[in-house]
Amino acid sequence: MPGTVLLLAAAPVGRGCLVDAASVLPVLAAVPPAVLSGTDTANVVELADPLEPQAVLTRLRAAAAAPGPLTVYVAGQLQLDRRQRLPHLALARTTPANVRYTALPWHWIREELRLRPSGATTLLLDLHADHETWQWLRTGPLDSGRNNAVYGRVAPPPARR
Repeated sequence: MPGTVLLLAAAPVGRGCLVDAASVLPVLAAVPPAVLSGTDTANVVELADPLEPQAVLTRLRAAAAAPGPLTVYVAGQLQLDRRQRLPHLALARTTPANVRYTALPWHWIREELRLRPSGATTLLLDLHADHETWQWLRTGPLDSGRNNAVYGRVAPPPARR
């Protein structure tokens, strides 16, 4: 059965950017799809610096509905929305003031993957957090669902100058 790989690299443009997330995609694109998925064949979907959270959700939903193993690689920056205090993956148009409207809520990722069979989904994370989000993560985990294997890191914000 073929696997599916979703490569998502997202970070805001401008002063609020902590990482150049899209720079990792050319390296990952050079890896054979079968190696990324752990299957003989795989479909690979690449999202580099997407603009709209609904577009990312559509791609994530399609990947989660595909039969077979799913590997989701997420590189980018986490930010909290000011109103609900929930983590979001910042997209290209995200600023601290508009996180709720322009970023991908982390719980959307968890919810789209929750119905997948146990052991069929692997998340690889390379995330950076701003100061506010880092403080939130110290008391609340970044929930990715109980059926998913999760590997990677969330890096703290850079030291202030």
